Amino acid sequence: MKLRTYPIRFVFLLLVGLIALFFAQSWILEGKGHDPHSLHIIKSYVLNLIMALIVFFAIYIFRNKYRDLLGFFFLGGSLLKFALFFIFLYPSYILDGTLERLEFLVFFVPYGFALVLETYFLVKLLNTV
Repeated sequence: MKLRTYPIRFVFLLLVGLIALFFAQSWILEGKGHDPHSLHIIKSYVLNLIMALIVFFAIYIFRNKYRDLLGFFFLGGSLLKFALFFIFLYPSYILDGTLERLEFLVFFVPYGFALVLETYFLVKLLNTV
């Protein structure tokens, strides 16, 4: 895989994967009698999409200049994702006093997918630079 195609492949895989996961998770939630939109599923997927793109492109842009710090960019991006979860999603989830497993999964399914994809591309990027 050529280095210049990494951004195109990453964006394609991220979009296709998150869209497929969104529809699968929404279908499962509706099948179990839950309203996915009341769980802020769209906000969760958009937040994870935007953050994964920011983290990936920060790593890709600075891959030559700050090669030794790319792992910290990656970890900082994960920390930022959690911070944004607590700012934008957690307050609406905790309104009833507890964070239910279902609410937890609405955020962490797309988070986990994006994290695995980012990790894969970071490893490939570090091995080629």
